[in-house]
Amino acid sequence: MRDGVVSLEHIAAIREFFDRQYATHDRYWWQGENRYSTNPRDHTTFNAAWLAEAARRGPGRALDLGAGEGADAIRLAKLGYQVDAIDVSAVACEKAERFARAERVPVIVRNEAIETAALEQAAYDLVLMNGSLHYVQDKESVLRRVLVASTADAVHAVALFSTASPVPAEHAVIPVFPEDEGGTVEQFFQGWQMRLRSYERGRSERSHPGFAPHAHSHVKLIAARFPERKGSDADR
Repeated sequence: MRDGVVSLEHIAAIREFFDRQYATHDRYWWQGENRYSTNPRDHTTFNAAWLAEAARRGPGRALDLGAGEGADAIRLAKLGYQVDAIDVSAVACEKAERFARAERVPVIVRNEAIETAALEQAAYDLVLMNGSLHYVQDKESVLRRVLVASTADAVHAVALFSTASPVPAEHAVIPVFPEDEGGTVEQFFQGWQMRLRSYERGRSERSHPGFAPHAHSHVKLIAARFPERKGSDADR
């Protein structure tokens, strides 16, 4: 950050890394056969929780920020949501479009950086940021922009690397900005209805092709926005 301005120079390195990973491997994420299942029992705790929340909330408009190859977006589309899927990697976007066509669901895929993506005001009933905010330096700025793009009773689901343990070397080859437990992201959602909040420390990870086994720590939360009241979220 220079003179109060956050640099976006790191975005190019992140784009290049993920373009290479997505081009090299048929599937970088979600290699299991359950990848597009909408049944919470087929998924890990966090993914099961946001899928159940999405189903309870009912079809509407959803925003998937950092959509990767589109597995989360496709599941939301299968639940009846109109989905905008945004990713910085052009290769990821091509794959997300192709996989969505194969599953015969409509997903609007946009090749944009999270920090600068054009977001329609008061549009989204559900916002998913699953494994993407740790690539964003100024998280509060992004969260504020997403808030403006959310409906008055929107649900947000967020998972990102935490500082509880070092970022694995495999991921630290590009700029990564993990989050403190109880830090900026959680503070942003104060006053929301917290449906899930958890800390994972040192969880084993073997899902990325070409990576040695390693471990992650995460902050994960799902929060429902109260209907706007004078002097509350709208005045942040």
